[in-house]
Amino acid sequence: MTTSVHAARRLRVVRAGRVALLAAAVFFVATTLAGLRDTSIIVNGVDRWLGNCFSLAAGVMCLVRANLVRGERAAWVAIGAGLLCYGAGTIYFTTRVANRNPQLSPSLADAGWLLFYIATYVAVILLMRKRVSRFHPSVWLDALVGALGVAALASGLAVGAIGKVRATNMSTVELNLAYPLADLMLLVLVVSVFGLLGWRLERVWYLLGGSLIIFAAADTVVVGEVASGHYSPGGPVEVLWALALVLPAYAAWQRPSREKTEGLVGWGVLAIPAIFAIAALGLLVFGAVTRLPPVTVTLAAATVLAALVRTGITFAEVRQLAETKLQARTDELTGLANRRGFFERLNGLDSGAGAGARRFALLVLDLDRFKEINDSLGHPVGDDLLKLVGRRIAAALRPEDLLARLGGDEFAVLLEDADAAVAKMVAERVLATLEGPFEVGAVTLHVDASIGAALYPDDAVAASVLLQRADVAMYAAKAARSGVEYYQPGVDVHTPDRLDIIEALRSGLGEDQLRVHYQMKIDLRTGGCHAVEALVRWEHPTKGLLPPDVFLPLAEHTGLMRTLTLEVLGLALGQSRRWRDAGLDIGVAVNLSASNLLDTAFPTEVADLLALHGVPARALEFEITETALMLDRIRTAAVLMALREMGIHIAVDDYGTGYSSLSYLRELPVDILKLDKSFVMHMDSDPGAAAIVQSTVGLAHSLGLRIVVEGVETESTMRRLAEFGCDLAQGFYLGCPQPAEELTPLLWHRNDHRLSAGCAALAVESVEVEVEVEAGRDAVAEPVRAGHTWT
Repeated sequence: MTTSVHAARRLRVVRAGRVALLAAAVFFVATTLAGLRDTSIIVNGVDRWLGNCFSLAAGVMCLVRANLVRGERAAWVAIGAGLLCYGAGTIYFTTRVANRNPQLSPSLADAGWLLFYIATYVAVILLMRKRVSRFHPSVWLDALVGALGVAALASGLAVGAIGKVRATNMSTVELNLAYPLADLMLLVLVVSVFGLLGWRLERVWYLLGGSLIIFAAADTVVVGEVASGHYSPGGPVEVLWALALVLPAYAAWQRPSREKTEGLVGWGVLAIPAIFAIAALGLLVFGAVTRLPPVTVTLAAATVLAALVRTGITFAEVRQLAETKLQARTDELTGLANRRGFFERLNGLDSGAGAGARRFALLVLDLDRFKEINDSLGHPVGDDLLKLVGRRIAAALRPEDLLARLGGDEFAVLLEDADAAVAKMVAERVLATLEGPFEVGAVTLHVDASIGAALYPDDAVAASVLLQRADVAMYAAKAARSGVEYYQPGVDVHTPDRLDIIEALRSGLGEDQLRVHYQMKIDLRTGGCHAVEALVRWEHPTKGLLPPDVFLPLAEHTGLMRTLTLEVLGLALGQSRRWRDAGLDIGVAVNLSASNLLDTAFPTEVADLLALHGVPARALEFEITETALMLDRIRTAAVLMALREMGIHIAVDDYGTGYSSLSYLRELPVDILKLDKSFVMHMDSDPGAAAIVQSTVGLAHSLGLRIVVEGVETESTMRRLAEFGCDLAQGFYLGCPQPAEELTPLLWHRNDHRLSAGCAALAVESVEVEVEVEAGRDAVAEPVRAGHTWT
């Protein structure tokens, strides 16, 4: 509080001083103008001493400002010191020179006056640097153009003035020419600030510029009078000097700027070189009809040449700026529009849309399991794949459509003048063009994509909301594996929780939060249970037990499936060990993600886990989907062969829903086919589905493979599967997923019943621990229906 009071008092004192200074200036101007009629007032009047003291008072005002206000202190100290030097020179001239010789002549007073220009030059540079964070190299070339232009004009002015003066006055005229030249140089510097920062600057620059203009006008008048031999102290020149000295003091007490600018605002920066280039051309044209000194012509030509160089640099900078602007909106990897360019186009459509405006659609495309390819094969392979994907998508679009890469493996397509039918046509065409294999170096890759579509204005009327809803639809397509999904109101209810779930899962892996529920697989020849399927659950710290459709699609999309699969494998092998210790000789089967199949170090990790839990390799079975097999068949075959050589069995999961190519059954080390439940569940009502199941069973047996079917929901389905010769079956009719402690008594019951019936012992089958990748499949364990039998 005390500090603010003192500051307020100081400010009142300074304001009073400024008022007194202004009053003195007004009094001085009035008496000087009166002296034009009565010279005795000038000779004996008080106004001469007031004029002499103006620079001293102005200097003191600048120094007081520097002492009271911290901002820009050095600059105002420099100006204050310069004004004091100017005042000292004026007093010396009045007391020692003017009374003896009213004509101007070189003296010690000139030293004080010239020091003012040096100090002011330093102050202007300090003030400019305070406001401009950086100088472009071309600014120095602008300064060269200005300096050469000033020199050319000054040399012409000097020759014209010197040509009219007597030899005895030559030194005086040459010295006095330095003052308008210095004024002009300072004025060029101040005007350059306007070119750098724009014309809407704080008042200090207008006051300083006005002061220098007045100085230049007064000094030019003096040079003419000295050259003609008619100079006498007093008159209007004294008025101009007084005003020029008062303005810096008022400039010192303007509010300083608190912000810096990058400089080079608009075309104003070219004002100085343009003005002096035109002036130099004028001198050259004038020299064609009038004899000018060689030095003037040389300086004018140099000014024009420097201005031409500056113009060339300007055009190069403009072209570079255009290229930089284009690069700022272009994805460096694919050459497509980037996120910034896409949003500019989208926001342009959004801001230009109104009542009756045209419709447009937005597609968001994301590659499935791209992170696994990127992590396993390396970023160069991933980058090359993205380039090829971008080219294929672009080939499937219309000429007016905009394709952009938003980041990673996410692309966006903006369809102008498009409705739902056009969006569907383009989306299906994009998916079709991505179906073929991609040759990336020596690797052949297959990729799938999920597309989400949203329409303007049906789904949203704001660009950001439209993109969010297309993203929601894309995640729905990824979860459902449907390829394309369109935004439906209400499907994004849990969108805000997605990031929380991902981060919680990332931190929860390895923290004993995963749970495995087992579902029995029944041997249809004996009725015994030699295998179970286990579905992973997640014990969320706050949300409780979550089904797989909530977190597995997110884990796959964010690259957490590899870690999750290894943790589930450890849990399964641990349970297998406990069953073996209890007398149940049951193996385990675990689904592999695509990242495991592309990881050459994975077989070593499996061997370590088998050794850790003491489970033989023959009791372990891995299940892989057809889609995962097709990502990179060469690398996948190498990993599977390494696992097979260890004695581990390989099964193809969800057979019939992917590529269903017979070639990989011949090329890859496969032992078991697991037919997808979509065929089995419709056997009772669809003869075609029953025919597919029967033919698949025959195919598997003819290839020497075992066959497992999912989705057994009725007794009639189970009997027909037994008639077809199916090996193993599972479904809610045969048993629901349960924790291991609840399932163990049922395993004893089924195996004891089989032994008591005198059935021959079978080879050790497998307990399948399946990490569900399909969202919604067997998401919640259903209770065993009443009336189900266990025989």
